[in-house]
Amino acid sequence: MMRNITTLLFVLFSGVGNTLGAPKSSLRLHLPRTVRVRGETLRLGRLAVIRGGDAKLIARVSEVAMGRAPWSREKIVIDRRTILSRLAQVGIRAGTVRITGAEKVVVVRDEEKIEAGRLVRSAESFLKKNRPGPDGCSWRLVRRPKDMTVPAVKDIQIKSRQGKGAPTGYVIVVVAAVSGKRELAVRKIYFKLVYPVRQAVAKKDIAAGEVLSPDNTAVRVVGVNRSPRGDWTSPFGKVAVRAIRAGKVIAPNLMRARKAPVVVRRNKTVQMKIAGPGFTITAVGKALADGRVGELIKVRNIDSRRIVMARVAADGTVQPIYEKR
Repeated sequence: MMRNITTLLFVLFSGVGNTLGAPKSSLRLHLPRTVRVRGETLRLGRLAVIRGGDAKLIARVSEVAMGRAPWSREKIVIDRRTILSRLAQVGIRAGTVRITGAEKVVVVRDEEKIEAGRLVRSAESFLKKNRPGPDGCSWRLVRRPKDMTVPAVKDIQIKSRQGKGAPTGYVIVVVAAVSGKRELAVRKIYFKLVYPVRQAVAKKDIAAGEVLSPDNTAVRVVGVNRSPRGDWTSPFGKVAVRAIRAGKVIAPNLMRARKAPVVVRRNKTVQMKIAGPGFTITAVGKALADGRVGELIKVRNIDSRRIVMARVAADGTVQPIYEKR
């Protein structure tokens, strides 16, 4: 009987002693499931809602370091055991801390994603206002940029400016995410210049020697990657050098100027004529070569036997050309 009473008293007093000696929880931490942070170092005050204790204790616990902050698009997971371990390192025992909320906190960078499409639109808007290359020149995107990730701050603006060091035939636009006077991130976007050129295209099959006209030839404007060389000349009135299939581009080497007909024949008699204000002098000559309109040929004056250079006129006469002395 006495033995049972002794055992009962021991159990009762042991329970009372443990209750009286147990440390009372004075600090309460509530953990969210996810936290978005900035900066380079994690502090407990950014990861948890801290209550209990006096203001000095809360301030002290808030500054407990929890390691580095996550990098861009990285996730760091911190569990309750890690938090209690860090608190123990600064002298705060686990028994004095009560943790509620999530078992683990997922920490991510507090960032904002700016999609590539928005960057490209800003760059193209800049090009429309500050057109590169010659008149009528356009451009095409070389490679779509990656999305831009920037710190989540207020009043983010997207601004574009001319880039330097672009290769020949290209243009670089620098697109920046800006907050106030601070550039948060930058992308270089490359565009290839596209030059407008006119091309002659066969509307139908064209035979060799056939004259090019609006009936068999169309002129269209296309974009090319290289700056065009020389002035463009109309194909109309020229002659196809060889047969050209319908739909084929008529390159300059596929056509030539149509030759004027021969109006003066070699060894034939021609009228030599010099006209001026109020007078006309004529003579008879002998052509020493065939001549087309506008060409210079040698002509022998029948009377003086003198050979002169003369220009062939459309009416078959020739006009002697005399050098000034």
